[in-house]
Amino acid sequence: MLRSEITLVHCTKLSSMIFSKYDEIHAKIKQDLKESRQVSIALNAWSSSQKVAYLRVLIYWMNAIFQYHKHFIEFISLQVKHTDHHLMQKLFKILNTYNIKNKLFDVIINNASNNDTLKKKLERALSWRDISWNRAQNSISCITHIINLVTQKFIRAIESETLNDNFVMSLNDD
Repeated sequence: MLRSEITLVHCTKLSSMIFSKYDEIHAKIKQDLKESRQVSIALNAWSSSQKVAYLRVLIYWMNAIFQYHKHFIEFISLQVKHTDHHLMQKLFKILNTYNIKNKLFDVIINNASNNDTLKKKLERALSWRDISWNRAQNSISCITHIINLVTQKFIRAIESETLNDNFVMSLNDD
């Protein structure tokens, strides 16, 4: 039997409370962004082992009195692969939703080839809107992604050497 001092919230009410809080936070972020001069965006897209594509988006900025702000604004399941085209659609939706197209300073993104194309398309799309943004100067490769790639290559090289050494030893034994 349930304890009388505990009140259970119906799932509909709980859902309503969560979305209400989301809307409140979303409005606060939009209001805070009005004071910013430049905004940085970090995009991270990947596919799960079940072949489902996801996108995580963070934004960073400093306000007029140099207070640092960082918000996790999106975590979505993409219904399609995370190609440059689909990422560009999501990115522009975010830029429009938060009204920050003309404030975009840099994009932090991993160095996958689809992201290089994304940066080219972003530069072109902003240029069409008379917004100056240079992909070479205003994009940063994600250092953790680079470290991961280098580490994987290093491990493969060590494994390859180990396999070759074992093969040579087994030939000498015979």
